[in-house]
Amino acid sequence: TTFVNSIDAPSLALLVPILHRGLRERSAEAKKKASQIVGNMCSLVTEPMYMIPDIGLLLPEVKKVLVDPIPEVRSVAARALGSLIRGMGEENFPDLVPWLLEMLKTDSSSVERSGAAQGLSE
Repeated sequence: TTFVNSIDAPSLALLVPILHRGLRERSAEAKKKASQIVGNMCSLVTEPMYMIPDIGLLLPEVKKVLVDPIPEVRSVAARALGSLIRGMGEENFPDLVPWLLEMLKTDSSSVERSGAAQGLSE
């Protein structure tokens, strides 16, 4: 059996700093788990719009994980971005698609282009 508990705004206030730290960890496993939780939060939060104040803290870290050298980590981050956009609406992420398109055009590394492509595909 799976236990799912809905999350309200005060619970988010406790959870978001932990996820922020998890996204910044060096461990690939920690980044994958934190990204997965961030992506699933829209379905667990009683009102997805409660997340809007916290997205400013989490989104930059998810973007960094999206260009991680490990392909599996990038894949989980891309799915998390897709879930966030589906759950909260694209209008809450006005700079995300232009950033992803810019990353696709960059000459810096194939890792960044791959991460951006995965992000756009989700």
